[in-house]
Amino acid sequence: MTKTIGYLTNSLTGIEGEPGAAYNYILAGNGLFLRARNEHLSVNICLALQEVRGLAPLDEMIQFIHGKIPAYFLDLALSALSAKPDTEKYLAIVWEGEYRLKEPPQEAGAGHVTYDVLPNTVLDIHSHTGSMPAIFSGIDDHDEKGFAVYAVAAELRNLFPTVAIRLGCYGYMLDIEKSDVFT
Repeated sequence: MTKTIGYLTNSLTGIEGEPGAAYNYILAGNGLFLRARNEHLSVNICLALQEVRGLAPLDEMIQFIHGKIPAYFLDLALSALSAKPDTEKYLAIVWEGEYRLKEPPQEAGAGHVTYDVLPNTVLDIHSHTGSMPAIFSGIDDHDEKGFAVYAVAAELRNLFPTVAIRLGCYGYMLDIEKSDVFT
């Protein structure tokens, strides 16, 4: 029977233990890591830094299986979100043999947006309205429990809107830079 979660150690001779189907916790020489892979992403996220003697260290890593997302998708998304700066909106960058920007059916207002997550979503991005900055809200933290890259855009009336990006892996979050995602 395959376990959903694996508990592994990064010994000096390699990874030991029985891996899980969804993700693995790995105790390494420099702390506790989460490792996950799906058809779009492969990641190592450091959950806690701590020296653990006798084990080999690991590095944080994010790899896009199909390559990084072309930067013009972010520009397109920001243009679409800026068209209605007073209404929150949701967009997804999905993989369908190539990256595509999609807008699923949604219900939106000045302080909310509800939508269904599209299959093969690699990055989801939503906007904030008014003076709310590009930070992830408590609602975002509650909603973003999948394994994808998440972005929030704000200051949509400005020439250069602001964007915050993070990697989400089953409730664990890692703030990342645009250069980690876009090429």
